[in-house]
Amino acid sequence: MVLSGKIVKGHKTLYDKNMPDACGEAGAAFRDRLEDCLIRLCKDADIPVPMWLAKNSTELARFGRTNFYAEQFAEKVVFDRFEIRIAER
Repeated sequence: MVLSGKIVKGHKTLYDKNMPDACGEAGAAFRDRLEDCLIRLCKDADIPVPMWLAKNSTELARFGRTNFYAEQFAEKVVFDRFEIRIAER
């Protein structure tokens, strides 16, 4: 799995990157690979890991992408949204 992340403030993209390596162990559950990718992406972007809500699961399953808003972060963030997208399954 390759996860793409984008940080947006207003109409400006502050960060946009694909994780170059596949995340998680081969044969691991999808949820575990997704969690590993999300943590690595957040570390690379130097942002805290957001709270995962039910809406994130629904959006990811339906559209292959989901957004995290400032309210989903335990720490204050300086952007409007953090979008992740499954770039490769």
